[in-house]
Amino acid sequence: MTETDPSAVPDSPDAWRALAAEWATTSGVHWRRHTELVQAAATHLGAAPHDPHTLAWALGVLALAVRLEGMELPDAAPVVAALTAAAERLDGEPCAHADHPYLTDFDDKALDWTFRPEEMALRVVGVGLPLDDPGRWRCPHNVAGFVRAAAEAVFPGTFDDVPVRAPAGIGRGLKFIADVVYDHPYGDPYETLVDNARELLEAARDDTPELPGLVVVNCALLWYAVSERVDSVEVLDEIIAAHEAASRRCLEAPACDHAAHPDLSDFEEYRRDAELMLTPGGRRAYRWRQRSLGGLPLEAWTCRDNSGVEAEIALEELREARANLAAEDG
Repeated sequence: MTETDPSAVPDSPDAWRALAAEWATTSGVHWRRHTELVQAAATHLGAAPHDPHTLAWALGVLALAVRLEGMELPDAAPVVAALTAAAERLDGEPCAHADHPYLTDFDDKALDWTFRPEEMALRVVGVGLPLDDPGRWRCPHNVAGFVRAAAEAVFPGTFDDVPVRAPAGIGRGLKFIADVVYDHPYGDPYETLVDNARELLEAARDDTPELPGLVVVNCALLWYAVSERVDSVEVLDEIIAAHEAASRRCLEAPACDHAAHPDLSDFEEYRRDAELMLTPGGRRAYRWRQRSLGGLPLEAWTCRDNSGVEAEIALEELREARANLAAEDG
């Protein structure tokens, strides 16, 4: 693919198509090109928020944010500053619309837009099908909403009043874990057990926000870890060490007053929510869905007190399984 000049405004339909194709396909958040495209779109927005192409630039950032997989954009500060300034300048415009597409064209249940951002960007600039309701789409309040959504996508926690798309990897990221949970492991199940235990240990040591989600994931693997399928004391020692670290870290938190916590009895029921807990964008997406459709608040999922209790319960079974295995080996 021929690279476009992201600092220039495309001057033809073909140029817009080429830029939109880059928005949709440029992978790797640490690649120079991905950063260039995000920064250029944000620069255009910050320089001229009332430009007729403003909405297209915001949609371009949303398209590029898919590759972030729910994580923050590296060095996001200047991008967020430009997007925030543009949104503030647009929000002051008068508006008589009852609603706007940045809210109505988002599927709260699926946590995804009902359109492809890069394709809608082309429609906005007059390339492709015409807009169904151009007045609502081009309304400054709608444009400001998409600009805020773009800022939230590249740096979760920036705005709390816009929809948040679930990370693109949802449904795939816990594939190997699901294979072990359902006793049809793909590859070496020990690797899945140990890799997830090490992630849990690291999160406990570094005290990261992902810790409660990783407790849930490792608890889902518990039945396999304590079953006769695991005949390695060394594997159990790694898993135990991770749960001990998680328990110590989580139980540093004060006791909670939540009315309820997630029911972890059926992995398939909570699998998608657990995966949302593993990234900043995923947690924000869960919060948006909960506010729109109901369910347990995010704070119940990320509760350190409950995570510590779950880790302690798991430890009882893990220590018993290790003792039994050691006795057999002895």
